[in-house]
Amino acid sequence: MKKTVLVSFLLILLTAISIPTVAYANMAAPDLPDIGSTVTFEKNDSISVLSEVLDITVKGEFAQIVAKYTMKNTTDNTVTTPSMFISPNVSNVAVTMNGTPIDYTTKSYALDLAEDIVSTDGWKYVLVESDYSPDDRKVDTVTFELTFNGGQQCEVQVSYDYRLGGRPTRTDNVRYGEIKYLLTPASMWKDFTNITINLYLDDNLPVLSKSNLEFEKISKNHYQYTSTTLPSEDLEIQLDITGWRNFWGQFKNPYFYMAIVMMAPIWLPILLIVVIVVIVIVVKHRKKKQQQ
Repeated sequence: MKKTVLVSFLLILLTAISIPTVAYANMAAPDLPDIGSTVTFEKNDSISVLSEVLDITVKGEFAQIVAKYTMKNTTDNTVTTPSMFISPNVSNVAVTMNGTPIDYTTKSYALDLAEDIVSTDGWKYVLVESDYSPDDRKVDTVTFELTFNGGQQCEVQVSYDYRLGGRPTRTDNVRYGEIKYLLTPASMWKDFTNITINLYLDDNLPVLSKSNLEFEKISKNHYQYTSTTLPSEDLEIQLDITGWRNFWGQFKNPYFYMAIVMMAPIWLPILLIVVIVVIVIVVKHRKKKQQQ
């Protein structure tokens, strides 16, 4: 079945689910396909992104995503385009343009790769309608329409909640959270400059243990990434518990006690010898004090 390349602009953004579950997210501007169900994108020549501020606030097993875009129509003509925001496990969605709420619809897709797509300037992710897809490839879409007057600059905001990937609900030493956010498709805009990513962690997962982008620690539980250009790779971060909680988590891990039982033939004789040595030393010390 023929794949239809969808015309308009593409905007990408961060955050939030992985293998274990990974959180993918982006915003795009597709048309409805003429034939088939594959969604791809073309370079947009009208709309520029002057800045993007992405706030990711982690609260327990969820994260709140708020993406704020400053966008400008660089032409003298009115431009109306459908837009699509993509992420798994979407809930509590809100979309606004200059503070005014925008109606939207939702739909689920499978995230696929298209090595033969050349019209997307190297962007290889494709959305496909599918009844089955591995959990790490499932995405929900939020579709809405944006209209820019000639030369108009607007503030577009998309916010939603999603469940963290990894094991954020665990209490033992294997607890962590993962977020992967698709950034590279934003290259499909006419221009893209000035991106700021704020990461706010809670006390349950306060450690930014891994990141492929260089975040600066601003204050306790607040990390920030800034750049005047769009990163050349998608964002991947892993959150973790503190070392002290990790230590105490060992005692909540059932495998810890299994290991103790299995190693009993080794550590029990050693422990017995240590106890005997301590008793002998104590007895000798007491006798020596009595003789004095």
